[in-house]
Amino acid sequence: MISQETFDTPKIAAPNEAHLACVLLLDTSGSMSGSPIGSLNQALQDFKEKVSLDEMAKKRVDIAIVEFNDKARVVQDFTPISEMSSVTLRAKGNTSMGAGVNLAIDMVKERNRYYNSLGTPVFKPWIFMISDGAPTDDITAAAQRIQEEESKGSRGRLKFFALGVSDYDKATLFKLTHRVMELKDTDFSGIFNWMGESMVAISLSRVDEEATLTQLPENARKADPDRDVSDW
Repeated sequence: MISQETFDTPKIAAPNEAHLACVLLLDTSGSMSGSPIGSLNQALQDFKEKVSLDEMAKKRVDIAIVEFNDKARVVQDFTPISEMSSVTLRAKGNTSMGAGVNLAIDMVKERNRYYNSLGTPVFKPWIFMISDGAPTDDITAAAQRIQEEESKGSRGRLKFFALGVSDYDKATLFKLTHRVMELKDTDFSGIFNWMGESMVAISLSRVDEEATLTQLPENARKADPDRDVSDW
């Protein structure tokens, strides 16, 4: 079952500026309890504060947060980065990853339709997923939808990233995307700094160009299907 909060009037800053919609798709299943969920909550707050320091990113970057455990749920609908609320995620239950991915895709497609209705130029939306385990639901439809969205047109209409943590299911993440990264530990500060710097770089670029992303932090790397996470 998917639960979603809705708002009558979507929030947007500077609608005449190009906008980037990004969904943070976060695994809050029971295995994330303890220090992982604490680090994730702190990283979210730091992410908002650092990105909001950039005047262009404040105008152009819209963030939504979706969690998945026993079900997928919108923690926060799209809002300008500077208006992100402080959230306290709690770890519990299973890993409804397929439901989370489908909800996130629905959200970015609806957000882009909203931008189009305003005549607002759009950057390719991001979905950035973090997971530390295997899904407890079916991801088949979710994987197909990612592939369809990323292959539309010459450059696709979506960028989906997956970050694996601890004993994450590498095979599953590679079924979803080729943009798989892995974290050596459960310190999320560096990867959220990387994501924030990426958001700023995109907001300073043109909608028809690929922004150059910064180097990953020391505790993160691009995943290799043939290399185990313990091989650091």
